[in-house]
Amino acid sequence: MPAQPLPKLARLHWFVPLAPALLLIEFGFARSTDWSRPGPAEAVILFDLCLFVPLLYLLCYSGRLAWPALLMRAGALSLIGLYLTSKLVPAGAQQLLPHLSWLRAAGLAVLVLVELRILAAVVRMILSGDATVDQVTARSGAPYWVARLMLLEARFWRALWRLIRGR
Repeated sequence: MPAQPLPKLARLHWFVPLAPALLLIEFGFARSTDWSRPGPAEAVILFDLCLFVPLLYLLCYSGRLAWPALLMRAGALSLIGLYLTSKLVPAGAQQLLPHLSWLRAAGLAVLVLVELRILAAVVRMILSGDATVDQVTARSGAPYWVARLMLLEARFWRALWRLIRGR
């Protein structure tokens, strides 16, 4: 896979430079807010980090990633947003976050289970010996070069196992 020029990469992956900029803006907003007075600041931060940022991720990568992988990554971004919100909003000013704390545990449990299922399927595919790089990339969502390395490693372990068994 040939290297792409930087402007083309920036157009394809515009979420990558935008996300840190949005996080800095959110950090500045949280630091400049007067948390002693009640207001919608906590809801604004929750909306931005848990809904707006994952939505931007979906918009950026919707045509290039499989929907299951895309939705799982967006869900993970929402969970990260929930965690960051709990760090940005002072404990005394948190009104919504205590009611949403169960979402983080439930979301992490679901993500771990889905990841384990995908990992098992990809490992089974790789160890079968007849998987192609494109199949591994499509199934796992891994970049092309990572899928190639996965297949090379699987070949190495199969060859080593055959050597040990004497076949």
